[in-house]
Amino acid sequence: MSTRIEIDKRSLDRQAADWIRDAIFSGDLAPGSRLTEIALAKQIGLSRSTVRAGMQRLASEGLLIQHAYTGWEVVSLSAEDAWELYTLRSNLEGMASKLAAASIDDAGRKKLREALAELKSAIADSDRRRIAEADLTFHKTVVALSGHRRLIVQYGLISDPVMLYILMTTKLMEYSEAIYAEHEHMASAILQGDTAEAEKLAHDYAQMHGERLVNVLQAQGEFQEI
Repeated sequence: MSTRIEIDKRSLDRQAADWIRDAIFSGDLAPGSRLTEIALAKQIGLSRSTVRAGMQRLASEGLLIQHAYTGWEVVSLSAEDAWELYTLRSNLEGMASKLAAASIDDAGRKKLREALAELKSAIADSDRRRIAEADLTFHKTVVALSGHRRLIVQYGLISDPVMLYILMTTKLMEYSEAIYAEHEHMASAILQGDTAEAEKLAHDYAQMHGERLVNVLQAQGEFQEI
């Protein structure tokens, strides 16, 4: 009997980008870390040119910064970054929640309930990365349910920085049942088709947590006038 060979269909530069992204989200590559193409190529087991292409992909996603002649750096989330992300998030997620509530069907309800259940399970496990991933998945589910193609594209452009934002939030602020309750309230409004409430909750929760994170980072002396 022949052995089935699993083929990784991702391009090599995407594999490199995924490896580095995972290392950033897991904390193995900390914010502010300086990186070199040569060292990463040895770690990942791919060519330097392939790794460079993957790093350029991550730079376009906002996870890496390229310094001319000196290499690369993992992005650090400053208070200004947090302010920009939460003001953008609150408006995009508010609109997405409103649109999702207006058009949700049975398939959409199932997807939203599944995303909410995964968040509840992650919080019960007290796994910080799993919580962040489930949190982001919930919001990406709502965005997808909006059916707004351009909104979906724009949210996709900030999803990786938002993941860092959520990871920092879970690190600096205790995640509790209150977090689940917030997402449950949002889901309930969307499931009930309450467009005004869905938009308000999504916007206000994103703004509330964003302001708290900005205050923490500002207290740490990382704030730049905006």
